[in-house]
Amino acid sequence: MDQAQTAYFLDRYARMSDEELSYLLVTRGDSLSEEASHALRTVLGGRDPTLLRQEVQATTADLHAQIERAEHEARKQQKVARLQHNGIRIVCAVLLIVGLIAWMSGHANEGIGFAIGGIALFLLIEIRRLVWRFIAALFDPNAR
Repeated sequence: MDQAQTAYFLDRYARMSDEELSYLLVTRGDSLSEEASHALRTVLGGRDPTLLRQEVQATTADLHAQIERAEHEARKQQKVARLQHNGIRIVCAVLLIVGLIAWMSGHANEGIGFAIGGIALFLLIEIRRLVWRFIAALFDPNAR
């Protein structure tokens, strides 16, 4: 064990408040180096255990609330992305239908243009989405 690092961590942890120590303990407690872990145990030994226990519980509850908010925001973003994608599909279908109706009513050039535009937009969006999903799957095997 390096005494210089232990002294550094002792000094650093001694200056921290109970709230900061509880955050360190909850988030990084299992991944500290040997010197940092020893210094943390030494500093925590001199603090009030009931007060520190309350801080750890409050910090844990706060972190759980932050995780829940982040998951909620992620679900919300997925829902918005799904709605946007469905909206684009509807626009493509409307363009195709308008094109077919215009083509049947005698406006062949405009009708074919709308129909091809709707199909092209749909294919462009779907191919782009599939390519990005493929790229994401290359780097994250758990991606859908």
